[in-house]
Amino acid sequence: MKQVVSLWLGNFQNFDELEKYTEVQYNEDGDSIPSPFEKEFKLGYFDRDLIEKDCIPDAEDDIEKLLIDFSYDDQLIKQFTDVELSSKYNTIIVIYNYNFTNDGRTINSVNNLEYELNFIGTAEYVD
Repeated sequence: MKQVVSLWLGNFQNFDELEKYTEVQYNEDGDSIPSPFEKEFKLGYFDRDLIEKDCIPDAEDDIEKLLIDFSYDDQLIKQFTDVELSSKYNTIIVIYNYNFTNDGRTINSVNNLEYELNFIGTAEYVD
């Protein structure tokens, strides 16, 4: 069955900073508090178990090197090879079964002194 995946690329100081940025907190009642990532990009509902992320030591501008070892990487790389990356990235966030493009997105990128993150696009994959 065909599914959709959404891809973000960016730059973080290290994996711990990426973890903090994507970490969901919980209040005393057990209700989830969205992560900074979810808030900044105004993400709609997605299965939080279907997110993959990584921070690599050396920034890359080759989509194949960035996506290697992610789930369904062979399918995703083929679809993103035409994407012209404007800079080098060390951070990859992938959300499976989530279409950010159709979610009424209003923010494509976040850039501040501590990190930058850009929505690259969506692709289909066969599960």
